[in-house]
Amino acid sequence: MEVIYGDKKWSFNTELVVEDLLRKIGLWRDPVLVMADGRILDKKDKIHENAKVLIVNAANGG
Repeated sequence: MEVIYGDKKWSFNTELVVEDLLRKIGLWRDPVLVMADGRILDKKDKIHENAKVLIVNAANGG
């Protein structure tokens, strides 16, 4: 899978659960949205190895 977060990029050759992906790239504590295949994913969703993944900061505040 190809993962993009701002100007950072990662590649993984395996299927991952969103939560595991965020731990691997060090974003598991940050308020982010993970999108793949045109939809927003939950932290327990699996991402297939051929996916293009976009991670964006979640809006925070009021």
